Amino acid sequence: MITLWELGGRDDRRYSLFSWRTRMALRHKRLDFHSIPVRMSDKAVIAFSGGKTVPIVKDGEGDGNDFVVRDSWKIAEYLESRYPDAPTLFGGAIGQGVTQALNVWVDRVLVLPMLALIVADVHERVDPADEHYFRESMEKVLKMTLEETRTRRAEAMSKLNRTLEPMQALLKRQPWIAGAQPAYADYILFSIFQWARVMSPHEVLEEGPLRDWRERVLDLHGGFARS
Repeated sequence: MITLWELGGRDDRRYSLFSWRTRMALRHKRLDFHSIPVRMSDKAVIAFSGGKTVPIVKDGEGDGNDFVVRDSWKIAEYLESRYPDAPTLFGGAIGQGVTQALNVWVDRVLVLPMLALIVADVHERVDPADEHYFRESMEKVLKMTLEETRTRRAEAMSKLNRTLEPMQALLKRQPWIAGAQPAYADYILFSIFQWARVMSPHEVLEEGPLRDWRERVLDLHGGFARS
């Protein structure tokens, strides 16, 4: 039995972009899991993991030999190693290295522009108990109020589109980020757009290769992410 701890928002939303990487990796590996929603401000409930962030997975039968893994990248590495006979997330050691490079690029280059674009929408949809914590944390990161981010939406959208141009070009050449077949690299990039899809009423992608690719990812694994 695999248990996943992840952020939970209003109307049972699962909105952590990092948890979506884990969700898709578990489905890719054809593994069932049970999800436990966690408030962003409630650190005590996940203290058992030795950290303060989600996602966290526990894999085992509760017999004292459970594996507890925190951090989406480490979870992906664990799943690849623990379940080698299931479909691969990386396609080998070289693929794993290249995928990690993409993981770093997405985290360092794409997360902040998307946050600036959707942060006020996210605030409206987090668990009510997290509203103050979320506002305080995000305004510190962005160095502006949530209300101010709304007035800069056009600027934020333009910056995001410029940043995504390399991915638009890539997806004119091949159907998936990973190449001929989807793999963990696709789930890393997809997590950015699923975050927006779950927490914002606005479309963040213009028509084109990247938007078409996102729709294909939404259809994977029986439409798991779409529903």
